[in-house]
Amino acid sequence: MIRYLIAALAGCLILIYGGWQQIQSQAKDLATATYLVKTLNKAAESRRNTQRLIAQFDTDQTKALTDAQNTIKQLRADVASGARRLSVPAKCPVVRATTTAAGLDDAETRAELDPAAAARIIAISADGDEAIHALTGLQDYVTKFCLGAGS
Repeated sequence: MIRYLIAALAGCLILIYGGWQQIQSQAKDLATATYLVKTLNKAAESRRNTQRLIAQFDTDQTKALTDAQNTIKQLRADVASGARRLSVPAKCPVVRATTTAAGLDDAETRAELDPAAAARIIAISADGDEAIHALTGLQDYVTKFCLGAGS
Protein backbone atom coordinates (compact mmCIF):
# COMPACT_ATOMS: atom_id res chain seq x y z
CA MET A 1 0.00 0.00 0.00
CA ILE A 2 2.83 2.33 0.75
CA ARG A 3 4.12 1.64 -2.71
CA TYR A 4 0.87 2.87 -4.20
CA LEU A 5 0.98 5.93 -2.02
CA ILE A 6 4.56 6.71 -3.05
CA ALA A 7 3.65 6.14 -6.71
CA ALA A 8 0.60 8.42 -6.38
CA LEU A 9 2.71 11.04 -4.61
CA ALA A 10 5.36 10.83 -7.34
CA GLY A 11 2.63 11.14 -9.98
CA CYS A 12 1.19 14.20 -8.23
CA LEU A 13 4.64 15.77 -8.03
CA ILE A 14 5.16 15.19 -11.74
CA LEU A 15 1.77 16.75 -12.51
CA ILE A 16 2.49 19.72 -10.23
CA TYR A 17 5.89 20.24 -11.84
CA GLY A 18 4.38 20.06 -15.35
CA GLY A 19 1.63 22.50 -14.33
CA TRP A 20 4.24 24.84 -12.87
CA GLN A 21 6.23 24.75 -16.10
CA GLN A 22 3.02 25.52 -18.02
CA ILE A 23 2.27 28.48 -15.71
CA GLN A 24 5.81 29.85 -16.14
CA SER A 25 5.54 29.52 -19.93
CA GLN A 26 2.21 31.35 -19.91
CA ALA A 27 3.67 34.06 -17.65
CA LYS A 28 6.47 34.60 -20.20
CA ASP A 29 3.94 34.75 -23.02
CA LEU A 30 1.87 37.25 -21.01
CA ALA A 31 4.92 39.45 -20.36
CA THR A 32 5.80 39.39 -24.07
CA ALA A 33 2.22 40.22 -25.05
CA THR A 34 2.09 43.04 -22.48
CA TYR A 35 5.31 44.50 -23.87
CA LEU A 36 3.97 44.30 -27.43
CA VAL A 37 0.70 45.98 -26.42
CA LYS A 38 2.61 48.83 -24.72
CA THR A 39 4.83 49.22 -27.79
CA LEU A 40 1.83 49.27 -30.13
CA ASN A 41 0.02 51.78 -27.89
CA LYS A 42 3.05 54.08 -27.97
CA ALA A 43 3.24 53.78 -31.77
CA ALA A 44 -0.49 54.50 -32.09
CA GLU A 45 -0.19 57.54 -29.80
CA SER A 46 2.77 58.80 -31.82
CA ARG A 47 0.77 58.35 -35.03
CA ARG A 48 -2.19 60.24 -33.54
CA ASN A 49 0.12 63.07 -32.47
CA THR A 50 1.66 63.23 -35.93
CA GLN A 51 -1.78 63.29 -37.55
CA ARG A 52 -2.84 66.08 -35.17
CA LEU A 53 0.29 68.09 -36.00
CA ILE A 54 -0.23 67.58 -39.74
CA ALA A 55 -3.87 68.65 -39.45
CA GLN A 56 -2.85 71.77 -37.52
CA PHE A 57 -0.10 72.48 -40.07
CA ASP A 58 -2.62 72.12 -42.90
CA THR A 59 -5.08 74.43 -41.13
CA ASP A 60 -2.38 77.07 -40.59
CA GLN A 61 -1.16 76.87 -44.20
CA THR A 62 -4.72 77.03 -45.56
CA LYS A 63 -5.51 80.06 -43.39
CA ALA A 64 -2.34 81.85 -44.50
CA LEU A 65 -3.14 81.14 -48.17
CA THR A 66 -6.75 82.27 -47.74
CA ASP A 67 -5.62 85.48 -46.02
CA ALA A 68 -3.16 86.19 -48.84
CA GLN A 69 -5.84 85.52 -51.48
CA ASN A 70 -8.27 87.84 -49.67
CA THR A 71 -5.64 90.58 -49.58
CA ILE A 72 -5.08 90.20 -53.33
CA LYS A 73 -8.86 90.25 -53.97
CA GLN A 74 -9.18 93.44 -51.94
CA LEU A 75 -6.25 95.03 -53.80
CA ARG A 76 -7.81 94.09 -57.16
CA ALA A 77 -11.17 95.54 -56.08
CA ASP A 78 -9.55 98.75 -54.80
CA VAL A 79 -7.60 99.23 -58.05
CA ALA A 80 -10.69 98.48 -60.15
CA SER A 81 -12.83 100.97 -58.19
CA GLY A 82 -10.12 103.63 -58.21
CA ALA A 83 -9.83 103.66 -54.41
CA ARG A 84 -6.20 102.67 -54.81
CA ARG A 85 -3.85 103.59 -57.61
CA LEU A 86 -0.58 101.95 -58.51
CA SER A 87 2.36 104.03 -59.59
CA VAL A 88 6.00 103.53 -60.39
CA PRO A 89 9.02 105.77 -60.01
CA ALA A 90 9.67 107.70 -63.20
CA LYS A 91 12.33 110.01 -64.51
CA CYS A 92 11.13 112.75 -66.73
CA PRO A 93 13.34 114.94 -68.85
CA VAL A 94 14.26 118.13 -67.06
CA VAL A 95 12.16 121.06 -68.14
CA ARG A 96 13.83 124.37 -67.44
CA ALA A 97 11.50 126.98 -66.14
CA THR A 98 12.29 130.54 -65.34
CA THR A 99 11.15 130.11 -61.76
CA THR A 100 11.25 126.98 -59.66
CA ALA A 101 9.65 126.31 -56.33
CA ALA A 102 11.96 125.47 -53.48
CA GLY A 103 12.21 121.77 -52.68
CA LEU A 104 10.62 120.42 -55.84
CA ASP A 105 13.87 118.97 -57.06
CA ASP A 106 13.93 116.58 -54.08
CA ALA A 107 10.47 115.10 -54.76
CA GLU A 108 10.33 111.72 -56.45
CA THR A 109 8.46 111.74 -59.72
CA ARG A 110 5.89 108.94 -60.05
CA ALA A 111 3.88 107.77 -63.04
CA GLU A 112 0.43 106.31 -62.42
CA LEU A 113 -0.33 103.01 -64.13
CA ASP A 114 -3.33 102.41 -66.33
CA PRO A 115 -5.93 100.32 -64.35
CA ALA A 116 -5.71 97.45 -66.86
CA ALA A 117 -1.91 97.37 -66.59
CA ALA A 118 -2.18 97.57 -62.80
CA ALA A 119 -4.59 94.61 -62.82
CA ARG A 120 -2.15 92.56 -64.92
CA ILE A 121 0.71 93.42 -62.58
CA ILE A 122 -1.39 92.44 -59.57
CA ALA A 123 -2.27 89.12 -61.26
CA ILE A 124 1.39 88.40 -61.98
CA SER A 125 2.45 89.26 -58.43
CA ALA A 126 -0.45 87.20 -57.01
CA ASP A 127 0.67 84.16 -59.01
CA GLY A 128 4.22 84.65 -57.73
CA ASP A 129 3.04 85.08 -54.15
CA GLU A 130 0.94 81.89 -54.35
CA ALA A 131 3.88 79.95 -55.81
CA ILE A 132 6.18 81.22 -53.06
CA HIS A 133 3.58 80.36 -50.43
CA ALA A 134 3.15 76.84 -51.85
CA LEU A 135 6.91 76.27 -52.00
CA THR A 136 7.43 77.55 -48.47
CA GLY A 137 4.61 75.31 -47.23
CA LEU A 138 6.12 72.27 -48.92
CA GLN A 139 9.56 73.05 -47.50
CA ASP A 140 8.10 73.44 -44.01
CA TYR A 141 6.20 70.16 -44.39
CA VAL A 142 9.30 68.27 -45.48
CA THR A 143 11.38 69.81 -42.68
CA LYS A 144 8.80 69.13 -39.95
CA PHE A 145 7.35 65.78 -40.96
CA CYS A 146 9.58 64.02 -43.48
CA LEU A 147 12.99 64.84 -42.03
CA GLY A 148 11.72 64.69 -38.46
CA ALA A 149 13.15 68.06 -37.43
CA GLY A 150 9.87 69.16 -35.83
CA SER A 151 8.83 65.85 -34.31
